[in-house]
Amino acid sequence: RTLFLCYPDEEDRQPPPKEDDDEEDDDDDEGLQPPTSMAAACLEHFAGDTIIHVGELYGDTLSLDQAPWGRSSSKEFQERLAAEYHCILKMKLKNNWLHVRDTLSVWKRSEMCCLVFGGDDDDKGGKAGSDASSSSGSGVEEAYYKYIPPEEKLPENMAAPCVAHLFGPKSNDKK
Repeated sequence: RTLFLCYPDEEDRQPPPKEDDDEEDDDDDEGLQPPTSMAAACLEHFAGDTIIHVGELYGDTLSLDQAPWGRSSSKEFQERLAAEYHCILKMKLKNNWLHVRDTLSVWKRSEMCCLVFGGDDDDKGGKAGSDASSSSGSGVEEAYYKYIPPEEKLPENMAAPCVAHLFGPKSNDKK
């Protein structure tokens, strides 16, 4: 299954439901709630493993008003997307407005792996039930990480043309 989201969220704040019809100042920003994120709601219920997103993502926006999350999807959605998925494709759209940097990106659900770090048997003060940061009081710690298969990793080295020379000569350059 694949979830396709194209500019799923708007950043308009919605007024809370009125409990009674008292005369209130409608120009006041107090009482306005942040928008409900359609993208986050979709992600909450999505059971598949592939998401296609069209729009701006964290760090790609040129708009200071929406920075750093962009105009198209909420912070809540983007944080969860990055935590539970990994990007396997990101491409600039051919035609963008001058003030946006929309992309098409494809995300795959990440497998989580658990790393267990064991403590020494002769830990100082390693008494059972002590206040150590462990799962059972035995000095064992668990940490969860995303496993991304090597064939699904995007390149880590990126540079703007003005600093690309810092990577050194390309392997196919001949002197």
